[in-house]
Amino acid sequence: MKKVLILGSGFAGIQAAIELQKQNKFEVTVISDRDYMYIYPISIWVPVQMIEFENVKVPLTDIQKKYPFNIIIDSVKEIHTFEQSVICEKQTLYYDYLIVAFGAEKMKHKGIENTLSICGKPEIAVSIRNQLTELIEQGHGKIAIGFGGNPKDKSDLVTKYRLCIFAEKKL
Repeated sequence: MKKVLILGSGFAGIQAAIELQKQNKFEVTVISDRDYMYIYPISIWVPVQMIEFENVKVPLTDIQKKYPFNIIIDSVKEIHTFEQSVICEKQTLYYDYLIVAFGAEKMKHKGIENTLSICGKPEIAVSIRNQLTELIEQGHGKIAIGFGGNPKDKSDLVTKYRLCIFAEKKL
């Protein structure tokens, strides 16, 4: 069987693994630096304690039970296309086909190191939650919230409303 390596365990990587595994024509391996798939769309509720961090994660082994692809938890360091190999922190893997599904990386503008965004690493949502809780327990302080998107789309108001409700409950 031809070997397919999928780099990343987000929506694209896992969907690719499922679809390829259904065909039963490939040996499919997902390489990820974490053992879970993170559900970003609902992670917005973690900072305001409307959902727990653990409930935003789906263990890769749960998905693997239904669609038996291989899982390797490791960090990708290099991709060598001519050798058809992927160098990871702990091992080197070879492939016939490669799918790169790491997800988008945000541009790092000056000053960004002083901000937190739920669009980043999953652990950031917990950090935001903890900092919000600390701020509310102090009873004073400053918070700045930025939202981007279509100005005619009012859906961002839901997030602002939830944050206000959260703060109100804690005060």
